[in-house]
Amino acid sequence: MSEYKRVEFQWGLVMLRTKRFDGIMERLGRYRISGPVGWFLLYLMPVAAAIGFYIFLRPLGVLLSPSAPAFESYVRTLSPLGNIGIPGLNPYLPIVDGWIALVIAMIVHEGAHGVIAKSLGMPVKSSGLIFLLFIPIGAFVEVDEDALRVAKASHAGRVLAGGAGINLLVGVLCLLILFGTVSGMKPKVDGIAVVATYPNYPGAQIGLKPGDFITAFNGVAVDNPLTINGSSWYVPGGLVNLTVWRAGTYMQFNNVKLGSITVNDTRTGTVSTRAFLGVEDLGYSDLTGLVSSYTNSFFSKAYFLCIPTIPICQGSVPFSDSNSVFYTSSYGASLAPLANLLYWLFFLNFNLAIFNSLPIYPLDGGQAFRVGVKALGGDKLSEKSLGRITSIATLIVVAILVTVIAGPYLL
Repeated sequence: MSEYKRVEFQWGLVMLRTKRFDGIMERLGRYRISGPVGWFLLYLMPVAAAIGFYIFLRPLGVLLSPSAPAFESYVRTLSPLGNIGIPGLNPYLPIVDGWIALVIAMIVHEGAHGVIAKSLGMPVKSSGLIFLLFIPIGAFVEVDEDALRVAKASHAGRVLAGGAGINLLVGVLCLLILFGTVSGMKPKVDGIAVVATYPNYPGAQIGLKPGDFITAFNGVAVDNPLTINGSSWYVPGGLVNLTVWRAGTYMQFNNVKLGSITVNDTRTGTVSTRAFLGVEDLGYSDLTGLVSSYTNSFFSKAYFLCIPTIPICQGSVPFSDSNSVFYTSSYGASLAPLANLLYWLFFLNFNLAIFNSLPIYPLDGGQAFRVGVKALGGDKLSEKSLGRITSIATLIVVAILVTVIAGPYLL
């Protein structure tokens, strides 16, 4: 075993080794359940790899189809840095929630390697935390490579699969909790939510703000946006009284002079001028429908493609920055922070799981692939042949990833 260094500098990072994690992994590894859990995580790794192949092969098929130009055009509207899973570099990963989720994902990933290794009697050379300056950005567990190399395929496979398997498990668990959290969201009041106001129109002139609710129009309760925008019930220039809810307080705006908007009815070919308050809005049914559509599509790819921080997706996610101001739940003010943290815990754990499960050497999936091929080949495969098979698999997968990620920007 190499000399134990408590503090080590590598590639600008600080690696702090400690014996405290060793004792924790030792205790967890002694639990009888650690054995079945190790087998379960081993079976999860090919599931994560299959999901990963599906996610990457699907856009590859689109790139080779007649729909390629539209797909490429959309991808080019996004930053290429969005493919890097590092908060601060990736413009769509929030700094605080992103780092918290990433650190937790790496800790459970590395910790699973160590716990399963301990449960199988395999030595762990070192473990600890990784810092960028004074900021913790991850963790590491170094299982003895010599012990791993000579171990039975089933033992080595369980150790290697532990990290990706636990990430997939944690990701799914966070997604389930997120569903429960979102399903409890409801509009703050019964009314019409103000998303934005248009300059030089009455809504902006009287000071309506995003997050406000218009609850009554001339003393009549309203919750349908058609009542106030483009309605034939009122005339341009007419005076109306508005009741507005803002942050728990009801306000009255009297004698508001309505603006006008030209409406072109494509069904009848008629053009008319109608009253217009000048707000972008969502009705009560729109808000409740958004929650229902999000929670009713558990197996939808929306959770992977409709990232809350991408502008085009803001309106489709109930807990996004633009929509969370309209909702409340039993969690109170912690609703949006909790939902966002759960989402990023799911997102980063899931992506760490599928990426590490792909047969790319020397990642966990590549090492597990090598162990599996060696076990299937028995004594018939030399180390040289084993290395060639592993390298070919790695090159194929990397070529697919590069094509999918870089293709839309290069074609």
